[in-house]
Amino acid sequence: MNNTERDCFFFEDQLHFDSTEEVFITNIVTCMLNSFFSLLTCIGNFIVVFVIGKTRDLHSPSFILLGCLAVSDLLVGLLCQPLFVGYKIAELERNFAVFCTLSVVQSLSGWTTGGVSFLILAAVSVDRLLALTLHLRYNTIVTVPRVFQATVALWIFATVTVLPRFWMANKWYFIPIAVWFLTFFVIMISIWKIFRIVRKHQQQIKDQTIAVSHLPAFKVNIFKCRKSAVTVLYIYGLLLIFYLPVMVSLMMKTFIGYTRTVMIVDEYAATAVFINSCLNPVVYCWRISEIRRGVKNFIRRSSRE
Repeated sequence: MNNTERDCFFFEDQLHFDSTEEVFITNIVTCMLNSFFSLLTCIGNFIVVFVIGKTRDLHSPSFILLGCLAVSDLLVGLLCQPLFVGYKIAELERNFAVFCTLSVVQSLSGWTTGGVSFLILAAVSVDRLLALTLHLRYNTIVTVPRVFQATVALWIFATVTVLPRFWMANKWYFIPIAVWFLTFFVIMISIWKIFRIVRKHQQQIKDQTIAVSHLPAFKVNIFKCRKSAVTVLYIYGLLLIFYLPVMVSLMMKTFIGYTRTVMIVDEYAATAVFINSCLNPVVYCWRISEIRRGVKNFIRRSSRE
């Protein structure tokens, strides 16, 4: 195996300047994919963030949370993918100093934005549950300023959980696995409760146990929450699908070490995670009529100018 190994922070057991054909092809393909999808990710998520920011009707806690999720995805396109391409180019040129710096920054930023995405999705599911359970108190308890404060707290939490990677090395991987299971538990429990409440109220409506004057608004509210819950499932399902290669890569590192095969799987797995950020705006436009309408208006205005 023709390679050069050096120490680079927490990459001391993983830094290989492998000059074999398989690794060279992997570097070229992943660079091309990340360069292409970086542009699409930036455009799609920028439009979503712009539409939510400029449309007053979308200045509600639930849409602000989606906007924060889009910001996290936007940072993937603006920061994580260019850094990935940069350190791959440095690897091809065998520039150790640049490679080490960019790979560390890319790894930290990639894990942070990924963690934030999982945490915000969990927050969205809890928000939809609160909208059903708090009723009239929802607007006074769940406010936009509090949503921003919660989002900042999630970013701080994600950053703090990533930093220990400097001294925990491979043992650190237990932290993101714990976060994955935590968010999975929160999302599944919240959505299960939402559907249970919806079924209960649908039965009440059918049995005419709710005052007729309250039916229209009440039905709109519960069906909107149910649709939002399904949207969260779509986004979370995509996230899990694109994170599955990362989970496989982590298992391979644990059981067989950081071989050439694992290194190649790792690069494709990271690329798959980044591509996921490009698809979320498509889900928003498909599932959420308000965002779809706002995006259409944005495109019409841009084409006239």
